[in-house]
Amino acid sequence: MNDKDTSRSKLSDLDDELIYALIDNPYECPMVIGKDGVITFMSRYSDKLLGINSEEAVGKHITEVVTDTRLHEILKDGKARIGDMLYIGGRRQLISRIPLKNRAGQVIGAVGKGMLNEVTRLYDLQRKVDLLDGQVQYFQSQIHELKGANPLIGESAPLQDVKEKATLAAKTTATILVTGESGTGKEIIAYFIHQSSHRANKPFIKVNCASIPLELFESELFGYEPGAFTGASSKGKPGKFEMAHGGTILLDEIGELPLAMQGKLLRVLQERSVDRLGGTNTIPVDFRLIASTNRDLSALITEGKFRSDLYFRINVFNIQAPSLRQMPQDIPLIARHLLAQLKTEITWGPSAISEEAMDLLQHYFWPGNVRELRNVMEKASIIAKGEKISPEDLPEQIRDCTETTNRIIDYPGGYNLKQILQETEKRVIEEVLQSVQGNKTKAAKLLGIHRTSLYDKIHKTKATSNDSQIK
Repeated sequence: MNDKDTSRSKLSDLDDELIYALIDNPYECPMVIGKDGVITFMSRYSDKLLGINSEEAVGKHITEVVTDTRLHEILKDGKARIGDMLYIGGRRQLISRIPLKNRAGQVIGAVGKGMLNEVTRLYDLQRKVDLLDGQVQYFQSQIHELKGANPLIGESAPLQDVKEKATLAAKTTATILVTGESGTGKEIIAYFIHQSSHRANKPFIKVNCASIPLELFESELFGYEPGAFTGASSKGKPGKFEMAHGGTILLDEIGELPLAMQGKLLRVLQERSVDRLGGTNTIPVDFRLIASTNRDLSALITEGKFRSDLYFRINVFNIQAPSLRQMPQDIPLIARHLLAQLKTEITWGPSAISEEAMDLLQHYFWPGNVRELRNVMEKASIIAKGEKISPEDLPEQIRDCTETTNRIIDYPGGYNLKQILQETEKRVIEEVLQSVQGNKTKAAKLLGIHRTSLYDKIHKTKATSNDSQIK
């Protein structure tokens, strides 16, 4: 007697009751169909686990009982499908579908059975898979930006103060508010805090509140379940707070957050949990929040555009990012670092900056701060003909920085800071718009502000110009 005959002999010796217990168990809840797709057996546990009455189901075609079934597909090709996620009986189920073959190897039926029957465990498993998938997609989109993140470079007193505060903040669990002008590197400070904290090996998730359309805020921050709204992914999607679990989430430009979302954010901060759109399960999240803005949140509170309770919640520990004007002695260090970084990206171009060009860089007003400096370095790297960036490679407004300074001082109103800033802002907006051929969306992105904010500034600039002409 060969091994196969021995196996068959042992199988035939099994007690009928034992065979039935093997087939009809509450952990797999099997469903068997014949080669015609008609149900020949269904577990008595089906009613409890799948919401299907087994007695009524037997004798019917599988498609009559399970609307979205694919079990009958196994009959065609005889190939098993293991670990598919299907909706059966209104529940998400992890299913295996296996062909049943006779001794001649012919398909005579198929069996479908569950791999996990605890819905909560199954939901948690799927959520973890979705979360990992979401994190992979996010990091793929952010990998260039993360690799290019600048450290806190500089030796000036303002920057040393920032480093000390950031290091202290990293040792706490307090919510941090980083404020400062556009382009001052608020994200770099936030990343420095994350990397210096015990969460360094966990995700660092950045959310630009100025770039998310109003109707997508909730789904982006808190995620959604399959079918939550028209156009939603069939897999659902984890929100940014879920993706930041265990790590840090940066809400950049938090001053642009709509009022309706501010209330929901406050609840998340208080309860440390999120509810996906269309979901019924509250998901606990562990995160460190860092917020940043270039806007005056106190003024927004007065205007009724920002909640005071949210402001006090996020402004536990404040760090002010210094402008380049406050640390001109650091400009050579930062410029050389940016040039070296660009060299690795572009793979060609100058490797140094001439003394004359560096002197001009140090005397320029830098309304766009480090972001503007990087833009200048990139353009100069492309057009420079020698091994060093020379004054001729710099933009006209920098080459004429002495005249620019005089023009600002001679501006009507003398040293009036408000007027100087308005004039500078106007000039920068005009230059950026010109560099992108008037594309306001690109201009807003370069300036680090929302499109609506850019429109407002353009409108105010035109209004101010008209007033000046009238006077």
